[in-house]
Amino acid sequence: MNSEYDLSGFICPLSLVKAVTVIDSLGDGEVVKLILGDSDSLKSVVGELKVRNIRPAFVKDGENRFVLTITK
Repeated sequence: MNSEYDLSGFICPLSLVKAVTVIDSLGDGEVVKLILGDSDSLKSVVGELKVRNIRPAFVKDGENRFVLTITK
């Protein structure tokens, strides 16, 4: 199941909480795209992924839009 979640309307820590909820719902091998709208959210979510040994693919899409592709 490939999904996309636009969290760009949320600021940290709410964006982090929502991202963790999505990440926790993923099954092994599932892929999800998270769209974040600020660098604080990006740093927090990437930090949480590192703790979980997940390495996201990252693309900057415009000035304040970051797209993380996560495979669990």
